[in-house]
Amino acid sequence: MNDQEFLEYIKYDLKRIDSDLKGFLEVYYPMLRTSWNPENESSFITGWILGSKESEYSEGYRKKYGQNWGQEFLFLVHQEIRSKKGILEKEIARYLEEKSSK
Repeated sequence: MNDQEFLEYIKYDLKRIDSDLKGFLEVYYPMLRTSWNPENESSFITGWILGSKESEYSEGYRKKYGQNWGQEFLFLVHQEIRSKKGILEKEIARYLEEKSSK
């Protein structure tokens, strides 16, 4: 698998980011919230999800190829991950709104 193939894998995986978000919000975030107590929940959740995905892909690449990404590839991966930011922000806002109305 070369960089382009790995990038295609990332694009495919990011299509499922909403299911990652749902699991995070329902299971993991309540535990995190009690210990971190973020001021801006939406920004915290968005940053956590996007950072986790980048870390997951970086570690997967390192394990598969025994090396880190080059700068150019890092930039491409970062662009792909950030392209999901708007979708995440909408879903997170909806979740927080529903949670506060209960």
